Amino acid sequence: MEIIYAVCSWGLGHATRSLPVIRKLINEKHHVTVISNGRSLEVLKKELGDDIPYVDIPDYPMLLSENTRQFLAKSMVYWPVFIKRIEDGLSQLQKILEKKHYDCIISDARYDMYSKKIPSFFISHQMRIMNPLQIQLFERAMERFNMFFFKRYVGVMVPDYKENDLSGDLSHHLKRIDENTIHYVGVLSDFTKRPLKKDIDYLISISGPEPQRSILEEKLASHAHELEGNVVMTLGKAENYSIIKKKHLTTYSFVTKELREELLNKAKLVVSRSGYSTIMDVAVVGTKALFIPTPGQIEQEYLSHYHNTLGTFYSVSQDAIDLKSDVKTAAQKTGITRECDVKKTVENILGIIMDKT
Repeated sequence: MEIIYAVCSWGLGHATRSLPVIRKLINEKHHVTVISNGRSLEVLKKELGDDIPYVDIPDYPMLLSENTRQFLAKSMVYWPVFIKRIEDGLSQLQKILEKKHYDCIISDARYDMYSKKIPSFFISHQMRIMNPLQIQLFERAMERFNMFFFKRYVGVMVPDYKENDLSGDLSHHLKRIDENTIHYVGVLSDFTKRPLKKDIDYLISISGPEPQRSILEEKLASHAHELEGNVVMTLGKAENYSIIKKKHLTTYSFVTKELREELLNKAKLVVSRSGYSTIMDVAVVGTKALFIPTPGQIEQEYLSHYHNTLGTFYSVSQDAIDLKSDVKTAAQKTGITRECDVKKTVENILGIIMDKT
């Protein structure tokens, strides 16, 4: 089949979780054209190579806010921009479809990638979009918004489980969307669990948009040396590659996918942002974690609270972090104990696609 696979560029999580699905499609001799933007597109190119075509189409910006007042103010100007970007993306997609026949479109969280003429599929863990006030009226309105767009897709797939889940109210306990009409396919991650010796006591992974990435680096770097045992810190800065070793602390400016997988498997505890893709990664590898949500990213703040409540992971706000104390609390949590089989998830996704095309 000729397939368009479109990936949201909000962080790198959408790109990395898409990789096992895209690789499987390629291995089964399907022809895949990848659409994305920014760093996400660069990661996909690096991981998938030059043998497949890529198209750079910008998607809509992320709505970030430091507080409730700022969220409400930014929302007023955000939605017109969002709709305009969707229209622009659809226009560029239509030009691609006019030049060549495609059998289906798979969209990871890109509302601007669908067609009424060929089967289109949507992958997202956000059936409900949260707001900082947890206003139910607003959240139900966002469910209606999703329902409006989901009508354009023949299949909506959630990278989570229907029960014993990881995403909580983001994709469960829905009020407007019938959960029987969407497919809970299981978690997606580009990492695999490996039988390596757990000889890294703490893996500190710093990432996310600026200036919050640098703020977190400053906070954690100043206290990382106080931790006991073998400590590894990755800074998420690809522009200047370096490795610095000071006593029991090793700092990488950035790490490759292969090295990150090795570090995750060797770590007893991960300190990281609480993005959903990161939660899926540590769930697959089976590592405990201390999560620090990015200020203003409502989804990360919700997921932190959700897993704190479940007792799976410990989370703390960026302003309140006390690294030496918090890692001890995090070590007492259970982590994700259920089996997370990415291969089975990929099979579930391909089964739905093949059944509807």
